[in-house]
Amino acid sequence: MSMPGTVLDAWTARKIGLPAGALPRREDIERYQLAMLCRTLQAAKEHSPFYARRLAGIDVLRDIARLEDVRRIPFTTESDLRDSGLSMLCVPQRDVSRIVTLQTSGSAGKPKRIYFTEADQELTVDFFHCGMRVMVDESDLVLILLPCERPGSVGDLLRRGLARGGTESIPYGPLPRDDASLDAAVLDLIRARRVSALVGGPAEIARLARGGAANGVNGASVRSVLLSTEYVSDENRRTIEECWDCKVFEHYGTTESGLGGAMACHVREGYHPREADLLFEIIDPESGRPLPDGAWGEVVFTTLTRRAMPFIRYRIGDVGRWLPAPCGCGSALKRLDRIGDRAAVKKRPGA
Repeated sequence: MSMPGTVLDAWTARKIGLPAGALPRREDIERYQLAMLCRTLQAAKEHSPFYARRLAGIDVLRDIARLEDVRRIPFTTESDLRDSGLSMLCVPQRDVSRIVTLQTSGSAGKPKRIYFTEADQELTVDFFHCGMRVMVDESDLVLILLPCERPGSVGDLLRRGLARGGTESIPYGPLPRDDASLDAAVLDLIRARRVSALVGGPAEIARLARGGAANGVNGASVRSVLLSTEYVSDENRRTIEECWDCKVFEHYGTTESGLGGAMACHVREGYHPREADLLFEIIDPESGRPLPDGAWGEVVFTTLTRRAMPFIRYRIGDVGRWLPAPCGCGSALKRLDRIGDRAAVKKRPGA
């Protein structure tokens, strides 16, 4: 397995056009992000009725000379996505290969619909191919406990990314809540096939680990687990590590961000963002102003390479902060702290 700290840097270097073997510096990444930000803004103004209106007062060449100038641009919100999603499109509908519909929990309001071209989904496959090299290699067998049935679903994209690196996987699908018989079947599968890595939701995998420990299934073959899809509590993380004596990695992403967003390295203290495809900000949720490194606030992102539906300064509602100290892996990529509960935008103690 490659040194995990350099896997994401090497991928970023390739994405931003550095020579083979070169690793990115901070200034290389930010120069690329500025160029892609300007390209995204210009394309959105030209091809999307929604963004043409929203960005009418922005002259890209005049107003966006530094990354900090992104603050001149209005935010995009979930309400915008629900009410104006189709007019956010920057490509003809015939070029859309997948539409993901997200219903709002407990609400009769409009659903969110996110549109992807095949090229947009290829970006995610490529990121999954790279990011998973942090925790698996060709010798592993990965059990995917995420939606896998439909082509282009998150589990399908992950399967494709793993296969690209020569890693075998079992696309199983998500576990329903509180189904003891199915949990037992999955534990039997782990034992029989000697599954060495799992990817899925933290609550479901923690439940599997507890059930296995209670029934003498110690998960001896499991070396690593990747938790995604929702907030990871300390309790669930600790349960998996203690029951299976494995390394737990975490991933942060949303459907809007293209499913892949940020990935832990081998140090496992926060996540390294997918900076070649996404520009992240941390803002004060009340004033909208940027916050310094170390301060908790709301996560905002801009997609830099998406074709069908770019998201420009999108307020996802998650709570996060930049970790100010360099990562122990030596990466030039920034580092997000573990993302907080999405239920409400609120500052954590010590903010």
